[in-house]
Amino acid sequence: MPPADLRSVPLDELERHLTDALGELPHGWTARRQALEHAADSPAKLQALDPLLLAVRALESIQTRLPTQFGGLRRGEVWEQDAISVSFDAWRRGQRVLVRALRPEVRADPVWLRRLQAGTRWPAPAPLPRALLLQGEWPTLEYPLHGPSLSQFLPADDRPDTQLIAMALEGGLAGLEALHARGQVHGHLSARHMILNQNSFELIWLDPVLAIPGSPAQDIRDLGKTVAALDPNGNDPIGELARSMAQEPPPSVDMARALLTRTLAEALAERRHELTMRARDQAKRAREKRLLTAIRRLGMAIAPPAGQFCLRAGQDKLLVVAHSDGIKVKGGPVAGMPARFMPRVWDAEQGLDPVASRALLRAWASRKTGDEVRRAEMQAELGADDTGAMQLCRWMSCQARLRAVRMLLELGS
Repeated sequence: MPPADLRSVPLDELERHLTDALGELPHGWTARRQALEHAADSPAKLQALDPLLLAVRALESIQTRLPTQFGGLRRGEVWEQDAISVSFDAWRRGQRVLVRALRPEVRADPVWLRRLQAGTRWPAPAPLPRALLLQGEWPTLEYPLHGPSLSQFLPADDRPDTQLIAMALEGGLAGLEALHARGQVHGHLSARHMILNQNSFELIWLDPVLAIPGSPAQDIRDLGKTVAALDPNGNDPIGELARSMAQEPPPSVDMARALLTRTLAEALAERRHELTMRARDQAKRAREKRLLTAIRRLGMAIAPPAGQFCLRAGQDKLLVVAHSDGIKVKGGPVAGMPARFMPRVWDAEQGLDPVASRALLRAWASRKTGDEVRRAEMQAELGADDTGAMQLCRWMSCQARLRAVRMLLELGS
């Protein structure tokens, strides 16, 4: 059930009530007022919508009656409201300005004029004194905004920015600390009130006239809810701290800042550990990459022994022959010499063929179980000896080990 008087609630809360009543929020306060009047199709519903109609009609009145351009300013959207004033975004030659104007019904009241002007003496955390300006019949105040508001960073993406979240929470707590130390509360804290100036957030406070009393605990709760929107999926420790503050606010700002300091220190220590482990892993991968490059070059730098060798002669007259010209190695079982075709075993471009080389090494290892007399005759015909054949087999075995190491390094990278 909304409050009886919605003309001083925060603008976000008023828009939530409008969404609940209308379902879809029209653009512009005149369109919203017309939609509300259309929705009130029965006396009972009309009475229930009276508070919303009064609040929307009041905003529509000041927006339509206040000039769009005045004092070199171009007025924008409604920014905030309270019981006696409405604030607007405005621009002067590219400079963003916050304009606070009294409502039409109280703009000539000296009490509210004095309250409006007095509110400029105690903003948090630093004073922003501005003289009361008269634009025709409208008394207004101007607050220059030297950076974007937190609302311009929303909606946040899935990857939270820890530094931005910590800056927003620290800036909001610093502003609340200055306010609460003077016995005052913010009352309207939202993402619009957090202004990014250089490397810190500043809390904007306009001394609102609150129809519903605020409290320090509610200020901390509102700040936590506002900052937690920067971490929508709860992936950041500072975002989780802000979310916990929104649910169960600490008793004081001092305790909240102590929690922030401890949480940020733990998050930075964990991040440092992650970066250290990542740096070690990257250094390991860099060493593996250099070793992989060296192994590849070594495999190509050691040329195979040249010659043609008979590695085994089977009892079935089948021969296993290897041929190397120092650039390529071919070999495999043949029925007789000269061989028309032999499979590729190794070349510099494609490296070692593990299946073909394994068959040659197995044939050489089992040569004594075959016809050694015929193998000796074939070696003599080829003009080779077992010493050269052994060197070629040892070379293929070394190439197989290099290939295994290279595959392990490539798998690890």
